[in-house]
Amino acid sequence: MLRNRKKPLARRKQTLKKSVLLLLICNWVLLGTAAVMAFYAYSRLPQKIPIWLNFFGQQTIMIDKSPLFFLYLLAQALFIILFLVMTKKISSRKIVPWKAPIFKEYAYLILIFFNLIFIHIQKSLILVAHQVAQGVDRYYFYLLFGIILVLIPYYRIRIRLFIRKPEETK
Repeated sequence: MLRNRKKPLARRKQTLKKSVLLLLICNWVLLGTAAVMAFYAYSRLPQKIPIWLNFFGQQTIMIDKSPLFFLYLLAQALFIILFLVMTKKISSRKIVPWKAPIFKEYAYLILIFFNLIFIHIQKSLILVAHQVAQGVDRYYFYLLFGIILVLIPYYRIRIRLFIRKPEETK
């Protein structure tokens, strides 16, 4: 009888570890995609490029073409690194050991959406530089933030589904 309880728990933990690893890989792939997009587009940009976009009625700030274009890519990389460090610290200190993989899964899922926001901003910079767009697509931008907010109940549901008897959670 005890074996039957441990096998499903072990299987759930193994599946959870795989999903955490997959989400982590997806985050690094998104960062790589953003880097490829930035380096590919930089040589094709006109001599005047935007450094700040029109979010809420502000004026677009245009500068001469410079390496400042990569500022958003650098910010994205630093954001990912800090987010991963904080996730590791929080999951190792503040969370019950069996909840840590679920917390990491949730954190990495949110990080994917923040990566998409950074990529969207960078894509918007490129399109504004080529005078194809006016600024950030607000609907897409708000949609990404909305999805992040929807993930909060998702995390709570995952915790409740994973909760087991005390002897299983050790």
